[in-house]
Amino acid sequence: MRYLTVDGYFDGTGIRVGISPDLSKRIDVWLEQYWKEFIKGFPDRDKVVELDEEGIRIARRLKKEFPEDKIGYFSDARMVALYDEKVHGGFRSGNDCRSKGKSEDG
Repeated sequence: MRYLTVDGYFDGTGIRVGISPDLSKRIDVWLEQYWKEFIKGFPDRDKVVELDEEGIRIARRLKKEFPEDKIGYFSDARMVALYDEKVHGGFRSGNDCRSKGKSEDG
C-alpha cells in the first residue's frame, strides 16, 4: 500500500503515479492556481477555502483511482492536514472546508 498526499507546495511536482490524464490535468490547473496564491501570501481566505476544497476533491478522486492506497490532503495555506485517513478517518468538514454544493469529485 502506498500513502499519497495531495499538496500545493510551491514548485512541487504534483502526483504522477499512473493517474488518469484527466486527473493529471486537473492537478496541473489546481497547482498553478495554488502557486499564484502562495506567491501573494494567501491573502484571500475565500480563495484558500476554494483551493482546499478542490484539493480535497482531487484527493477523493485519487482515492477512487487508488482504492487500496491511503490518500491525504495537506493545506499549505493553513498548515494543517484537512484529510488524513490515519488521523481523521476521512475528510474534515464544517468550518475548515465548507462544501459549496459541488459534487464529491467535481
